[in-house]
Amino acid sequence: METPVGRALLRLTGVSLVLVVVVALVAPRQPNISYDRAVVLPALVVFLVAAWFGRVPVRLKNRWLPVVVAVVGGGVAAGLGLALRYDFGWDARVILEMARSMHAGRALSDVEYGYLSLYPNTIPLLVIDRFGVEVAAALGLAPDAALIVLTAVCVGVTVYAAHLLLVPVAGRGAALVTQLVVVALVGASPWVSVPYTDYYAMPFVVGGVALAAAAGRRRVRTAQVTLGLLAVAASAVAYVIKTTPAVVIVALVAVVIVRLADDWSPARARKLVPTAVAAALAFLAISSALTAGAALASGLETDRVDRDVSPPVVWWLANGMNEQLNAAGEVQYGTYRRDMVTAIEGRTQPEMREYARAFVEDRWDHRGVSGMLQFYANKTAWNWGDGMFWAWGEGPDSLPGRVVPRDPVAVAVNDVNGLHGRWYPLRANITQGLWLAVLLVAGVGLLRERSARRETLILAVTVLGIAMFTILFQGRSRYLFAFVPVVVALAAVGRSRVELGSIRQRLGPR
Repeated sequence: METPVGRALLRLTGVSLVLVVVVALVAPRQPNISYDRAVVLPALVVFLVAAWFGRVPVRLKNRWLPVVVAVVGGGVAAGLGLALRYDFGWDARVILEMARSMHAGRALSDVEYGYLSLYPNTIPLLVIDRFGVEVAAALGLAPDAALIVLTAVCVGVTVYAAHLLLVPVAGRGAALVTQLVVVALVGASPWVSVPYTDYYAMPFVVGGVALAAAAGRRRVRTAQVTLGLLAVAASAVAYVIKTTPAVVIVALVAVVIVRLADDWSPARARKLVPTAVAAALAFLAISSALTAGAALASGLETDRVDRDVSPPVVWWLANGMNEQLNAAGEVQYGTYRRDMVTAIEGRTQPEMREYARAFVEDRWDHRGVSGMLQFYANKTAWNWGDGMFWAWGEGPDSLPGRVVPRDPVAVAVNDVNGLHGRWYPLRANITQGLWLAVLLVAGVGLLRERSARRETLILAVTVLGIAMFTILFQGRSRYLFAFVPVVVALAAVGRSRVELGSIRQRLGPR
């Protein structure tokens, strides 16, 4: 079947990923650390050679090894996270301290309720943190230690979900490599020491995509509906925990529309349009119910959470258009700005929207169309060209002395994973090479796709969706973190398709 719209989306995603790699190598937009091309480029070449010429031995393509890798991946995350426990700051600390206060029976202050009113999307995190604090108290652990273990469980589930996603599409070999790369990029990240929403949402993001792909492969209507609803539910859970996974349900609906556009018929329209509408409505219903349930489970005095204080969507759009310099003089694109938060304090919703619209208009007037296009191109390169995903970049976490190793193991881990560790620059540069290799393999694979298969389209449109989110709204590369396994899966699918095409060419016509 010809799939012109689907192929166009694959090409757009592929070109974008390849361009990110080119910019990262030629004229990088440095994030909170500076990558060294003298290390990144050789690492990239090594990973590309391994991706192209490497083969997974047949004896490793079995049923039990993926479980082992998932368990080991979770264990790696737990070990590294617990070894490098430190006094992190920003939102993660604010919410954890609220959970500890509530566990101790102390009422939250007006300032804390003001924070929750400004960012009501953090209430589900408060529920998770309260659970972690209760478990920690029962087991005699520190609250952050219990939550790091929960983070490690999420890593293990994510790694196994990646296997389930890839096996039917690309085979056991590609699935195993995907698991190992996800462990390297996600399970071994310095972020494992900071219990936060990125990890908690991640298994539901990957699980939602895997369930949606599985639903498309079923021929029995009951199985399609059941798996489809589970995919929507998983996406809704991820969205309630963290806002960015909203792009998953948008991607799933978009895939339905694309496939209808590529093979139009009234009969297919009568089947697919209600399916897309039902999926969207189910997502809204489930996410609304979960949000209400989280508010009740949080133990908060919900009447003190004033959602009218929360910024409107247009404010987040305006925030995503700002530029500022960091301490090293590097430009940061569309990231958090305290003065923009202060500017809306005490304002009504219409006043906030008016402030945001004025800011947006000012940016357009100042930059013009070409300037805005250049800004968003720079922002894309800045966000996507960071293989460490803003590790140590939030709040005061980057300050010297923030990490105080408690034993020889912690010293060794800090040397590799700590921002001021002796081996951290080398570790970061090698990881950057791995990430750029993933992006390049994914991009080239998409450019070589001859038809838009359903699974490839779901992965590509999901990646395109989070790309658009990070382009338009406030964020930084950490906002991509929950989607890293999806990007790796896309690279694995592209790699397996390129390999299959090469085999067919060598065999020739039969």
